[in-house]
Amino acid sequence: MKISKILAGMSAMALAASMMTMGASAAITGADSNGNMIYDVKTLTEANNIKISDVYGVRAYFSDSAAGVVEQGAGGGFIFSSKSNNWNQKQWCNGCGESETHDIQYDAATKSITRLEETPFWTDVDVSDAEGEYAQIAFCEWWGGDIDFSKIVLLDKDGKEIEGTDVNPGGNSVDLSAYDATEVTLAGNGKAKVDTGKVRVNVNNPWGEDVDKLITPADFEGVDAIAVTAEFDAITDPVDFAINFAIFSDNGPQYWGEGNAANKGCSTEAVTVNADGSYTFLLKFDEPLTVDGDLFLDLQSAFEAATDDDIPFAAKVTSVKALTLKDAPASSESTADSTESTDSTDSDESKVILVDSTDSKTNSAATSSKAANNASNTNPSTGAAALAAVGVALAGAAVVATKKRK
Repeated sequence: MKISKILAGMSAMALAASMMTMGASAAITGADSNGNMIYDVKTLTEANNIKISDVYGVRAYFSDSAAGVVEQGAGGGFIFSSKSNNWNQKQWCNGCGESETHDIQYDAATKSITRLEETPFWTDVDVSDAEGEYAQIAFCEWWGGDIDFSKIVLLDKDGKEIEGTDVNPGGNSVDLSAYDATEVTLAGNGKAKVDTGKVRVNVNNPWGEDVDKLITPADFEGVDAIAVTAEFDAITDPVDFAINFAIFSDNGPQYWGEGNAANKGCSTEAVTVNADGSYTFLLKFDEPLTVDGDLFLDLQSAFEAATDDDIPFAAKVTSVKALTLKDAPASSESTADSTESTDSTDSDESKVILVDSTDSKTNSAATSSKAANNASNTNPSTGAAALAAVGVALAGAAVVATKKRK
């Protein structure tokens, strides 16, 4: 092989590795687990009484620090989405090279990127709240450093900003459709407090004051999950919160943050509180919870403050739900197999254990519970096209959106 071909191959591999590294490091502050930052169009229009038929485009302004990052080179997707026109994606970039043709170029003068259509993209039906309908704006970054947006504005047919458009609404959406939910009675709403130098919102802290004890532990006997919703106000910078939990019993489930060696029997994910709004946190148990004592439950952050008076934002718990998994319907095939196992004298050993064991009732219940929990542990946001392939960001669970993509 000629040396020129060898060098060319090495160069191509180096370039590919470089692009993969850039893609892995790129992130948008406040984005979901797929790297998609999603805004609900209806929220933006209703906040300022804007007709959806007047909206032809969107302009996204980068923060000053993000603009500095983009000016060093970055790129990604700029998406308009609805049920009728799912995940309509164009590419934005800066410094992508003359050989690459992208739809939207970074405007250094305004520190923004703009997408403008010839006709309104969304319709009244998209924002009607009818079953399955939705209207979303989404951004993703495929390469470059970490970025964030300072505001998002809607544009008219001439590309002018529609006056009064609110930006960056907060809140998230969590799919609880797999569960039967029971709203538990709260003794109060709690507040953001400092403990060991970090800010938390207590839901039930047996060692705390009355304001830290909002629930009755016995209400969670036998649950498969717990959902906590809190309202945040005066958020100026993104803060990650996650549920911390412990049950006061031998070998009970507990969770003390991602990667903690003491975690066992349950799982959760941190939620980025990026703006004022209502956020829901979900804790899942590997097995139905047994409550034979007290429990600890809070929303924990890494935000540092010396005293409660130094906390720049406010928080309160507005809802706590006890969740039990809905019964999964048995398939006709499973029923047929069970009947065959019962009737056949030649059934293999596994079928005999399931059907003929003296502990068959216990075994069946355990198997059903395990299967249900396995199904629940699948990330519910995948229904909104939650995970994106590297370099091709698909739709994610709505960080802000109230409707999921189908």
